[in-house]
Amino acid sequence: MVAAYMRKHATDFLPFFLSENAEGGESDDSLVERFDNYYREVESTAAWGGQLELGALTHILKKHIMIFSGSFPDVEMGKGYKSGSGSGSSASSIMLSYHKHAFGLGEHYNSLIPRSA
Repeated sequence: MVAAYMRKHATDFLPFFLSENAEGGESDDSLVERFDNYYREVESTAAWGGQLELGALTHILKKHIMIFSGSFPDVEMGKGYKSGSGSGSSASSIMLSYHKHAFGLGEHYNSLIPRSA
């Protein structure tokens, strides 16, 4: 689902992919081919997910996503999908915690569920 969205909207994702993955002296065709290979890998293997994929997911699900981390500022994605305001708004948001190196798992996200008041 995410890879298909990224493929269909490649112009929205390609600049961000290239800023993180470009190697000096590559042709435009080579860079586009690397992006094609990247979303094929996302589609067909367990190698999944970072900010690009979460950006696609926010549009697919039409959901607001909040990412919390102890090491980085909070990241808010899909602000246009955020419903309401105040304390009730988190119920319609997807909340994730980002962990760079926790429990020997490497970089990963965990889902969060807000405590009831």
